[in-house]
Amino acid sequence: MNKSKEKNKPIGEMLERNLIGVLEIFYPNAIWETQKRFAYDPENKRKFYKVDVISDEQRVVWEYDGPNHFNDTWKFQRDLDRDIYFDNLGYKVKRWPYFCQLTRDVAKHYFGKDYSEEKYLSAINYIYGVELENKILAPGWHQTKFTPGSWIEKGVDRLIEELDKMPESFKHQLVFALLTYIEKVGDPFLIIGSHIKLQELIKIKINKDYTNYKYPNLDVK
Repeated sequence: MNKSKEKNKPIGEMLERNLIGVLEIFYPNAIWETQKRFAYDPENKRKFYKVDVISDEQRVVWEYDGPNHFNDTWKFQRDLDRDIYFDNLGYKVKRWPYFCQLTRDVAKHYFGKDYSEEKYLSAINYIYGVELENKILAPGWHQTKFTPGSWIEKGVDRLIEELDKMPESFKHQLVFALLTYIEKVGDPFLIIGSHIKLQELIKIKINKDYTNYKYPNLDVK
């Protein structure tokens, strides 16, 4: 096992600290670096972008997007500027949002031709410590206070746009997570705020075949 995997112990959910371990599983022959800096202002070396994970060989940057990427206007704009910067350098930027978990459909979406069942099972064992997909934490929001209700409007817009690119199962899993969280707290405003697009989103008819995962809020009465 690589040193980064030994250092970054699995913690039961997909977080920034184990993103590199997952990438090493799906791309075992690539060289990955973390926290590499890029000075984007030639006249001021103190201005830089620091990436979460990067492969110069593959020309790809992976970013783990926590809540502030959706609820902070300045951070949101900085992300847009970063994407343009790295695109001009010939890098593809891939973003892993904090509410995303490694379902089989998500893994196939992100890793494409590099996906294999062997790699997938190795990855969920690394992250979640399980052998079966239905034992992993479901995508969505479960116990955090950083729900979409706290996001800026553009953060919500970004979610809706991304859902059109993600597997259909992912949308159903997120909506199911929102509904179970709303049921738990009893106040929709705390979970989805006043966002009209989220109010429309949770009206979709859930396909229960997509929701066979761990939803902590289902265990809280």
